[in-house]
Order: sequence, then C-alpha cells, then structure tokens
Amino acid sequence: MPSFEILLLELAVSLGVAFALSVIFALATWRHGRRKGIFWLFVILFVATWAGGVWVKPFGPVLWGIHWLSFLLVGLVVALILAVAQSKPKPQGRQETIEILEKMRQKREVEQIVWITLNLFFWILVLALSGAIVFRYLL
Repeated sequence: MPSFEILLLELAVSLGVAFALSVIFALATWRHGRRKGIFWLFVILFVATWAGGVWVKPFGPVLWGIHWLSFLLVGLVVALILAVAQSKPKPQGRQETIEILEKMRQKREVEQIVWITLNLFFWILVLALSGAIVFRYLL
C-alpha cells in the first residue's frame, strides 16, 4: 500500500497534468464567445489521469519519488480521444449547410434525452474511475 505522501504527490501530478491539458484544449478549441464545459473536461481528465497513472506500469524518469511520465501519457491519450470526439468538419456548400440546419432542428427535439444520458454517463465514468483509484490504493 503506497504511503500518504506518494498519494498526495500522485494527486498533485494528476491535477497539474489535467489542468495543463485542459488549458491547452481550451485554447486550441477556443471559438468566439464563451467556452462551455471546460470544468467538466478538467474533471474527466483529472480522474482519468489519476486512475490511469496509478494503474499503468510505472515508467520514465522519477520526480519526487513517482514516475510522472505515465500520468502525462495517460492524460494525453484521454485528451486526444476527447479532442477527436469533439471535432466537427465545417460545411462545404449550401446544400450541406441546409442539411446541417435540418439536423440541428432534429437535434433540438431529442436534446433532453441526450442531456440526461450524457449526464448519467459522465457520473458513472467519474465514479468508476474514482473507484479504480481507491481500489488501487487499498491493494
């Protein structure tokens, strides 16, 4: 079972990696107007980085007694997956724009169901990753 100091260091590294990746992600996807969801992105990156960092076989250089590279690589992989899932190509012409507007109208009709589903998925993901973190430290 890891010591309390190691737990705090891993927590700090996970927070740092998640914060840095959230800022990079926000700057890279910044559009005119307010950016929504950055806090929730940070939460997902934080728990995924921490859970992955403690479960992946430690590798790379040691800093303050922990292998920080495994935390960084897990965070990068999760951030890249989220970035790919978030990206949308721009429409190419008038017909494609009309099709996108029609899809937006249809999307509004099911928005509440999607919101509830994604909200439920988010909390299940956070709880599962948090459980993985706790389970790792209890081993």
